Amino acid sequence: MTKEIRELVEYNCNALQNSEGTYREIYEVMFRLSDNIMYETDDGYRVEGTTFGEAKERIDALSEVIYQTIGATHEFIALEMENCPEWIIAFWAILRSGNKPYLVNLRHPRELSDGILKTLKIKYILGIRSTKLKGEFLDYNLLWKKAEEWKAGKSDDLDGNGEFHPEKEFENEIALSTSATSLKETICFYSGEKMTNQLLNTKAVLKENKRVSTFYNGEIKQLVFLPLYHIFGLVAVYFWFSYFGRIMVFMKDYSAESILTAVKLHEVTHIFAVPLFWNTIEKEIRKKLKERGEETEAKFEKGIKVCTKLQNIAPYAGARWSKKIMHEVTDELFGPSVLFCITGGSYLKDSTMELFNGLGYPLFNGYGMSEIGITSVELAATPKLRNLNSIGRPFEGVQYRLDEKGVLSVKSASACSKRMVDGEIIPMEEWFETGDILKEENGRYYVLGRLGDAVIGENGENINPDVLEQTFDVHEALNFSVLGLPAGIFDPDKMAALADTGKAELSHKEETLSMVVSLSPDSPEEEVQALAERIYAENGTLPLTHQIKDFYFTYDAIMPETAIKVGRKYLLRGIENGSIHLTSFQEFKVSENKAMEKEPLVGEVADRVRQIIAEAIGKKPEEIGDDDHLMNDLGCDSITYYGILVKVCNVFEIEVEGPVEGTYYTLRDIVEGLTKKE
Repeated sequence: MTKEIRELVEYNCNALQNSEGTYREIYEVMFRLSDNIMYETDDGYRVEGTTFGEAKERIDALSEVIYQTIGATHEFIALEMENCPEWIIAFWAILRSGNKPYLVNLRHPRELSDGILKTLKIKYILGIRSTKLKGEFLDYNLLWKKAEEWKAGKSDDLDGNGEFHPEKEFENEIALSTSATSLKETICFYSGEKMTNQLLNTKAVLKENKRVSTFYNGEIKQLVFLPLYHIFGLVAVYFWFSYFGRIMVFMKDYSAESILTAVKLHEVTHIFAVPLFWNTIEKEIRKKLKERGEETEAKFEKGIKVCTKLQNIAPYAGARWSKKIMHEVTDELFGPSVLFCITGGSYLKDSTMELFNGLGYPLFNGYGMSEIGITSVELAATPKLRNLNSIGRPFEGVQYRLDEKGVLSVKSASACSKRMVDGEIIPMEEWFETGDILKEENGRYYVLGRLGDAVIGENGENINPDVLEQTFDVHEALNFSVLGLPAGIFDPDKMAALADTGKAELSHKEETLSMVVSLSPDSPEEEVQALAERIYAENGTLPLTHQIKDFYFTYDAIMPETAIKVGRKYLLRGIENGSIHLTSFQEFKVSENKAMEKEPLVGEVADRVRQIIAEAIGKKPEEIGDDDHLMNDLGCDSITYYGILVKVCNVFEIEVEGPVEGTYYTLRDIVEGLTKKE
């Protein structure tokens, strides 16, 4: 089977190399194996597969309806959907109808998304449910109903009844936006040629690591976890796998329970996810081990070391043995099918990398950006090299260059065609400066942090806050961040002067290395005190020049609900404009910061939610306090927590389109959230 996939990759890559490099040609090659399963879904018990041929029929029919509804405008249509099979159908149907898809980032603030739509002069928004974005909504379900009628020759308001319009053109450009940590409108445009070059990079990947093409029970299946509107998900999850006829697995929702169920039910072989995913699982595993005592923890650590040694000797057989040796964990986690995992997008803890590789789930670190696509992945066969946390070597056709500060610039044939920043078109330079600080050792590259996030220490050295954050255990907190806070940020006179002049930012020439910790309003006082003491102790283990000087607590959210990591520019802006209030550790008193006594929750909604929580954790409803923290007070693990939120969404008929995240940590939080929904 491995030989089969290698031959298929060779054939498909040759087809692209001999083509003009258009999305039409990618489409024709991708969908030529019509009998292969393209994607699978499930209802929690049964698996249903859809072939490439069936998907192509849907794409062709939907494209005709779009063409006859709005025409081949050769302009952008906003595609606003979370991951689902319909996203794939709509993506290609837009291109095939003579229009260009703009992939709406659903993690952006609505104001930013509206601004991008205005900048791109987008008139139409294609989605599954009504949107509040500014534009004319094209309802996917209504369009698909028309498509079915058209296919059956029963359409009264469409021409042709089953025959395509020959004048229809296949567009050759897509657009997506960055994660917008700077809160700027940054749009990247990819022509068919650029996406073709992204696909051709896979030849080198397969050449260096055969594990990526290894089957389990005759199949290779990719879990569609990463957002398809993000460059990592679009290229690595969708294009890399679908172009070579592999199967994508869509989950019914993004609860932790559904993720684990889907992996086992479908026998998923490949999981690509951001570090937050892997770090969260590691945290949960270690929490359970700690509950079982020091002896169990020591036994686990010894097992990880033994399994790592086995895999260093025999990488492939060793991974299979490791899953069996550590079966008490792997049986509960992903089971035996997972063979290849990739992380990327932010810093991954060394301990997380070591844990997953030790368990026999080979975890590889990759690198890329919206502007340059995916440019490298660590592909070492042995965990002793993967555990070094490098991003590997650049792909063929990609070059890396570091300046005197270690800032990476990339030259790549697969980078985006052009960029638009705050409405201004910017041609791609030959060498694109990423703003990331890297080091190179023996041909491998290691990410140290972001240039804009670096803090100048007392001795003039650039200090990377990403690395410092790994020193601290702040599991009781909602979030935290290490960053440089500019001098005068807490000076009322200076802030008033800035407000008068309309300037948005303070001078960052003089910065103090600081930590901001976000707490839940109902955090127990003794827990907060213990957290502060532990942070002080952990800070003392750092070199004197790298020790954090100022520490702050806050009850305000330090990241948007839709974000997957804390953006330091977002946090700094909130501090500067007064939306995020900080109190130093020394001055912080839980009793002073807690909200005033609240009225008891009553009513049908509160009773039903209380019952859902009680059933999930095995308690009586009367034992669930209005302000009991689901994790800290009621002992929920992450799977139970997410399961509660998904059950609430199902009971109250709220669609769960993306990962369930936010600030719903108490019964009161959930009830107030439901009230807002109404």
